[in-house]
Amino acid sequence: MTSSFLQQCHQNFNLQPLNTLAVPSIAEYFIDISEESMLLDSLMFSRDSKCPLTILGGGSNVLLPGKIHGLVIKMSTQGRLIMSEDDIDIVIRFDAGENWHDIVLWCVEKNLYGVENLALIPGTIGAAPIQNIGAYGVELMSCLESVEGFYLSSNTAFTLDNKDCSFAYRDSIFKKVLRDKVVITHVTLKLSKIPRLDIDYPVLKEQLLADKVSLTSLTSLDVAKAVIAMRQSKLPDPSKLPNVGSFFKNPIVDQDCYQQIHNLYPAVIAYPVANNCYKLAAAWLIDQAGWRGRVVDNICMHEKQALVLTNPNGCTTKEVLLFVDKVCQSIMAKFGIALEIEPIQCRGD
Repeated sequence: MTSSFLQQCHQNFNLQPLNTLAVPSIAEYFIDISEESMLLDSLMFSRDSKCPLTILGGGSNVLLPGKIHGLVIKMSTQGRLIMSEDDIDIVIRFDAGENWHDIVLWCVEKNLYGVENLALIPGTIGAAPIQNIGAYGVELMSCLESVEGFYLSSNTAFTLDNKDCSFAYRDSIFKKVLRDKVVITHVTLKLSKIPRLDIDYPVLKEQLLADKVSLTSLTSLDVAKAVIAMRQSKLPDPSKLPNVGSFFKNPIVDQDCYQQIHNLYPAVIAYPVANNCYKLAAAWLIDQAGWRGRVVDNICMHEKQALVLTNPNGCTTKEVLLFVDKVCQSIMAKFGIALEIEPIQCRGD
């Protein structure tokens, strides 16, 4: 154990400013990691003291308990390294603490393609693979090359290629088999130097047309600007109104279920996906059930975007989950659909 680790490790640390939903939470021990050597010291401390570990990135997609036992590690490492490139593609390795939106802006400024649809998603790149972040028809898995990190049980390094990450809609191996078992240190992306744009998502194409941008000469910057405009028009700024962005996943149902709902509600918003299934717009379901803009016990589904839960008064995670349960019960009663939440629930009291 180094003296530097002991100096930088805090006890009974307030995590409320470090989660965008602003739920009150206290970490028994906390350290902000800016160098890999500090991470290794932290892993050693955890192993030697049998102290549980919780990994925190940007705090933008988590539900923190009131008290987290053990050591909370915030990954703030910074770094960008070009691993290889040719006339068509470039492979870049990013340190886990790099801000995701900053990466998107950096990429589009360099006329690189692959992440422009994912502009303004909060959080760090180290957390991005866990959720397989996605927006407007694109998911991280489409450009992710590999993920590196350490196994917490042995402090040994690992590298997982894209195919090993078991990516799915808002899901990955890091949310299942490897949940609470690894810390991600680097994410490598493979981006295109030639235009490869995905603008098939209806509202994205509508925004581009409204921006009077020629669809035949689009750049990654054009798409990023359109995405930013849409997100800013609908989604509240977490620094002003605490939220974690989309709180619920869009449920995927089979064709029979979709047809039953469509027969009852012809205006239902849905998109065909693989295996003859449909992705239903959770925001539409929540809106139709009367929850958009509704406030219960100081918690609210946002008036402009029914998928966003806001917590302006700093209610606890337990209070948030009681509210969420009411929303879910309402959707089940009206549509027979079970909603799943997007944010990850951290263990604790």
